[in-house]
Amino acid sequence: MVVYISYSRQSVGAAFKLGEALDRLQVKTWLDLRELSTGADWNEKVAEAIHSADAFVFLIGPPGPYDRLQQFEWQQVVEEEYYLDSTKALIPVVIGQAEIPGFLSARKQIAVDASTIDFEAIASVIAEWIGRPEDTIDPVRLERGRRARDLALKNLREYSLELKQEDAKRAGVRGLK
Repeated sequence: MVVYISYSRQSVGAAFKLGEALDRLQVKTWLDLRELSTGADWNEKVAEAIHSADAFVFLIGPPGPYDRLQQFEWQQVVEEEYYLDSTKALIPVVIGQAEIPGFLSARKQIAVDASTIDFEAIASVIAEWIGRPEDTIDPVRLERGRRARDLALKNLREYSLELKQEDAKRAGVRGLK
């Protein structure tokens, strides 16, 4: 089992410490700075790692500047719809007063004080949770997320069909001129 650790660049130290604590518990982790060689295509390798990961830990916070690299990671998880998969552990570790992103709102989170992070304790909880991903989910919120996604896709399909029909009408009118 491989656990992908997503983190903002301002919390790189916490990511390494958590990765080391998980490694001591025999949980294999994937961290971009540890796994990628110089010159590697970061986007490609990260997308591959996310696609092959068995579980995810998201270090969220402390609040700070926008991090485009972490946003890319989150986008990959959302595009693959892992956030709707009850068999895949997605564990947010919220540092300080950071806000949890919407795609993780149905997941149980680990909240920690930025000044007193106990990486061994966090790693123990994560190791337990990755073995029981279904216990880390609020099923009502997950189902609400699935319904919202389905409705959005239905609306998008209907709108796309309307646009195609309008395009066909315009093309027909142009053909008459």
